[in-house]
Amino acid sequence: MEKKTENWRSPSLGKEMELTVYGKSGTPIIGLPTRGASCGQWEEFGMVDAISYQLDNEFNQLFCLSSIDTEGFLNENAAPSQRIVRQQQYESYIVEEVVPYIQEQNNINFIIIAGIDLGGCHALTTALKHPAAFGKVIGMSGIYDIKPFMDGFYNDDVYYSNPMDFVPNMSRQSLLERVRDIDFRLVSYEGDERKEDSLRMSNVMRMKFIEHDLDIWGESGDEWDLWPQMLKTHVI
Repeated sequence: MEKKTENWRSPSLGKEMELTVYGKSGTPIIGLPTRGASCGQWEEFGMVDAISYQLDNEFNQLFCLSSIDTEGFLNENAAPSQRIVRQQQYESYIVEEVVPYIQEQNNINFIIIAGIDLGGCHALTTALKHPAAFGKVIGMSGIYDIKPFMDGFYNDDVYYSNPMDFVPNMSRQSLLERVRDIDFRLVSYEGDERKEDSLRMSNVMRMKFIEHDLDIWGESGDEWDLWPQMLKTHVI
């Protein structure tokens, strides 16, 4: 399949950011890695191979991003207030830089955003806050409550970056209508230490009448054996 690597200095993050593109055309997918990983993780661990048929036959085009979690949620050398600001900058990078880049490369006006672990959190949160930009969200073993990364710190920035908190209070009908148009997939598996987050997030979304697919796989085993198959199942 066609593969290329792009990079530019991100105005949102103030640093050089790299992404890898797989395939020539098709419905675009933004792929977000596990916490702190690079844009090469999905290829290294079989995620790209899992959807190679879709990429080779131009059903999908995949845009793999790098994480900045080591500068944000995982940065113990930064104050929690700085960590959450860095996360907001990453969200801006996705919405204000990556999405327009995809739109320049691809004329299909339907973007799937998929992520694993903290990448699942970023995928879901970004789509909930910017629903006009996305048509589908796939969260695999997502972490949807960020408060454990905040060391007890809490302010409006944390609230509006934490879907467990802000979704129950979403009341603007125009925003809710756009959110309800998105195809949400919350995927986990038995034995997954993050499964409870998917169950809790599902309950929150149900209270707001946000339709979604909660898919808890009965299989157990190595997560990197399961996640590629989850992606393949829910991309189609």
